[in-house]
Amino acid sequence: MRHLLILSILSLALTANAQGINERIDRLGNQLDSIGVASIEANYSHGLRTEYFVTISCDLYDDSPAPIQYKDPQGNILNVTPEQDKKIRDLWRRSRESYELIRSTCRQLAEEGTESYIWQSHRGGIDSLIYSVALRDYKNPQNDTFTPDLTTNPEWTKYSSAKEGLILKVNPPRFFPENDAEHYKNNRFFPKSVADVTYRLTIEEQDEDTVYYVDYKELAGIIDKVMRDNDVKSHPILIIHDKGAKVENFRQEIISCDITHPDLDGETRGTVYEIEIADKAKAMRETLSAEIGNYVLRHPKINYQYRPLQDYNGDMRGMFSSNNWLIRTEFHTKHWYKFDKYLSCRVLLHHDGQKAYVLVLESANDFWLPKDWHKLKSWKNGEKEYIAE
Repeated sequence: MRHLLILSILSLALTANAQGINERIDRLGNQLDSIGVASIEANYSHGLRTEYFVTISCDLYDDSPAPIQYKDPQGNILNVTPEQDKKIRDLWRRSRESYELIRSTCRQLAEEGTESYIWQSHRGGIDSLIYSVALRDYKNPQNDTFTPDLTTNPEWTKYSSAKEGLILKVNPPRFFPENDAEHYKNNRFFPKSVADVTYRLTIEEQDEDTVYYVDYKELAGIIDKVMRDNDVKSHPILIIHDKGAKVENFRQEIISCDITHPDLDGETRGTVYEIEIADKAKAMRETLSAEIGNYVLRHPKINYQYRPLQDYNGDMRGMFSSNNWLIRTEFHTKHWYKFDKYLSCRVLLHHDGQKAYVLVLESANDFWLPKDWHKLKSWKNGEKEYIAE
C-alpha cells in the first residue's frame, strides 16, 4: 500500500517537475526541512486548470537576548529551567532563520520574475510585506503599470493568468493591534509577524469550460471501505443552522467554518471515524492518502484540493476538499457555475494525543463544525444530541 501512496502523491508532483518547479523554491523547501520547518505540497484543480502548490507558514517572535518573563495566566512567576529556556529560544532562533530564508528567496524571485509587486513596512521593528510575483508566461493585456489596492488584495488575482507565480504575505497576527510595538514587547510568547508563502505552478489546462463536482457517495464509500477493513468504529453526525445565523453568536461552539451563503440554511452531514491506536492511525492516513490520490487521478476534471500531508502534527487538517460553486476570474473573463444546491465536501484529520479521527462530510451551503463534534450525533442551532457512550 505504501507503493500506492508514493505513486499517488508523486504522480502530479512529477508532472509538475516536468513543467519545471522553480529551483529556488525547491532549494528553500530543503533548507527549511533541514532546520525543522515543513513546507506543505498540494494539488488543486477547478476543472479548467490543475495547479501544484507549495505553502509555507512561519511565525516570527521577538528573539532578542533580553531576559524572558515566564508567567502563568494569573501573572505568577514560573520557575523555568535553563534547558527549558534554551528550548524556547532555539525555537525562536529557527523561526528567525526560516523567515530570513523565506524573505531572501522571495526577493530573489521578485527580481527574476516577469513582473512583480513589492510593498514593505518595518515600522517599530514589526514586518509587514507583500511580494507578488509572476515568474513566467505572463502577459499584461492592459500594457500598463499595475498598482494593487491593498484593501482588497487583488495582486494575487492580477497574476492568476501567469502559469507560475508566488505570493508572500507577512502581517502581524490578526488578534493583536497592528504595528503596536509595545504590545509585542510585552507579549513575547506571541508572534509579532506571521509569514505565509504560496508558490503556484500550472501543470495542466483544459479548453472546455466545464467543472465536475465530486460524487460524494463514491468518495465516502472509498473511505468507509478503508475504515471497515481496519475495524474502525464510527458514528454519523448532522450539523444544522438556520439562514441568517451568525458564527459570532456561537463563538464558543464553532471551531471551523466556511461561510459562503449566510442567507441560506446550512446543513452538514457525514461520518466521524475514531481510531484508538496511534500507530494504526499513521498507517491508515497513508492508506487514505493513497486512495484519495488515486480518486483524483481517475477524475482529473473535478474541482478539488488534495493535500497528501507528508508531515502531519495532529491539528485539525484537511486532506481533501471540493465544492461545486465557483466564480472564476481568468484572463479577464468571468465564468459562473450555478447549481440547485451549493454543495461542498471535505475529508478532515485530527489527533488529540490519545485518539485519531477522520471526518468525512458533505455540506449544503455553509459549513460549520462545532467543537464537540467527536461526541455529537447532531447539532441543530446549538441544541446538541450526544452519541451513546
